[in-house]
Amino acid sequence: MLDIWVCQGECQELGKPLRELNRRGVKKVQLFITDDLPGIENAIKMVYPASEWQLCVLHTVRNSLNKVRAKDRGLFAEDLKRIYRAETEERAKEGILRLRERWGKIYPKVVKKWEDKAYALLTFLRYPREIRQFIYTTNQVERLAKEIKRRIKVIEVFPDEGSVERLLYLILKELSERLNSRKLRGFNEIELGNYHAFPGKIFIQ
Repeated sequence: MLDIWVCQGECQELGKPLRELNRRGVKKVQLFITDDLPGIENAIKMVYPASEWQLCVLHTVRNSLNKVRAKDRGLFAEDLKRIYRAETEERAKEGILRLRERWGKIYPKVVKKWEDKAYALLTFLRYPREIRQFIYTTNQVERLAKEIKRRIKVIEVFPDEGSVERLLYLILKELSERLNSRKLRGFNEIELGNYHAFPGKIFIQ
């Protein structure tokens, strides 16, 4: 955890925390993994133009299925799996073509989302297979958010923004100390040099 920003709803000025991280010394980021927040892609490009961007696949799948009729969801979900469970980017793109052929006339907006955002949804396929399960989704952060919500549920009112930040800091400090002792499978192999490494760069969710 590199920083905490307290916002009402979703932050409107997403470039601000990125500029602050850059100012503090985070000069290179290999990969950003985010939801499709308005303005997030431009904010990343402005501050970290050389970084890659992975749009959360699971959120996109969930949002897509919510716009599909119940009777079609099973088949539609199977066609989506052919995309994000593909072994290569080329196979995934073939899956998107299949999606268009099968569903393009019935759910044009949903299919167009996958076509238009394919460049961001399929970024994880350029990375070693062993770490793809950790970088194609923001689930790591989602689990962290759920734990924070669980702990602050008993507090109904915060007197000011500072009290929120202090509590978040204490919770995240404790969680970080616990998580620092764990290693995600696959990343260790990258560190050992079995794969192309990313010297001086970090991954941000």
